[in-house]
Amino acid sequence: MQEKMVKAEFDFDDFMTQSKMVASMGSMAGVAKMLPGMGNMIDNSQLSQVEKRIKRSEAMICSMTKKERANPELLLKDRSARSRLTRITKGSGMAFEEGVAFMSEFQKMRTMISRMSKQAGMGGNPDDADADLEPAYAGGGGGNRNARRAAKKKGKKGGKGGGMGFGR
Repeated sequence: MQEKMVKAEFDFDDFMTQSKMVASMGSMAGVAKMLPGMGNMIDNSQLSQVEKRIKRSEAMICSMTKKERANPELLLKDRSARSRLTRITKGSGMAFEEGVAFMSEFQKMRTMISRMSKQAGMGGNPDDADADLEPAYAGGGGGNRNARRAAKKKGKKGGKGGGMGFGR
């Protein structure tokens, strides 16, 4: 699991494994009560929403093929991502928008795990963590982070100082 985290290869099977481990600990309210200082801050309506979201995620993952579970890129960046997601959302009894939201959450979680593993000194390339955050079916094709940075720098004026700050 650690190797997958370092390489940002966290897939839907790993997500299901993590969800089942959390579920085996009991309800989210029970888990939150075990955390120091969280006992008084628990909002049961929010926790029930989290539990519903986990169940919906499981339903979506169960509607995927083994190939899609093992390779999230098929649902994030592949040309057929939109039609695959449409099939999956119909199979899980959800709206397409809910599927898009799930994929966005999954991608954010995957990025967060990758960043955390890099900050913990497990290796990897830190620039890879932010690359191509927006899925193909959401209208973006991702992009090259370094190219965007270079274009932004190129747009800034050179010369003395940067802007209209102090002393001008």
